[in-house]
Amino acid sequence: MHYAVRGAWLCHTGKVRRANEDACLAGTEFSGASSGEPSSISLSSGPWIVAVADGIGGHLGGAEASREVVHGLAVCPRVTPNSISDILQRLNHRLCERGRKESAFAAMGATVAGIGCGGRGLFAFNVGDSRVYHLDGEELVQITRDDSEAEDLIDQGLLERNDGARPGFLHALTQAIGGRDEVIEVETHIHPLRVQHRERYLVCSDGLTDMVTTAEIEEILLAEPDATAAATALFERAMEAGGVDNITVAVIEIEKT
Repeated sequence: MHYAVRGAWLCHTGKVRRANEDACLAGTEFSGASSGEPSSISLSSGPWIVAVADGIGGHLGGAEASREVVHGLAVCPRVTPNSISDILQRLNHRLCERGRKESAFAAMGATVAGIGCGGRGLFAFNVGDSRVYHLDGEELVQITRDDSEAEDLIDQGLLERNDGARPGFLHALTQAIGGRDEVIEVETHIHPLRVQHRERYLVCSDGLTDMVTTAEIEEILLAEPDATAAATALFERAMEAGGVDNITVAVIEIEKT
């Protein structure tokens, strides 16, 4: 089965951070540069990957880690759940080793979320708290599950789910690509997707979801049928809300061909 993907991405430092530690990928095109102007996505058939990586571990280490993650995914020879999991596992080892050996990159790591299209069909994947959403009719549904202390507390019934900015301690991740002195194996979450005709998805870093509620994101995606306009509107809403983190959004439409 073949799927085309079209849309737009936007990756920006935000209002507060000194550097951009996010990076994004669409097919073989990737970027970690900060820009307030959206870039178009147009891939007529698979295999392809659209992904967002959010760096952790300080300005230099985080930026380097997110770029390594998207670079690694860009050269994935076969886009399948197993191949994506294998690449992210190898990247996890590489980032942990480099962080331990080079003090400038101590604790370098990244979260990642994306959608892959290949021989085994269409699927979303994630490690960490970057997210994939699906606009299912008129309802925005989060496809991925955060690897975070907050999500674990919600599962245990000790915390109510709440949109928007989280207290600092709730940003703690339970796993990421790298980010540790010792290598701990990571589990890549795989989420099979089914597209009947044309479906809209959002891939983003927490620089968007910490600033803009799910209801607001849903409202924008429903109001803006054009992906470029939708990506711009989401970015502008996050900036209006404070823009305290790097902001990366990819609004895409996937169509069976």
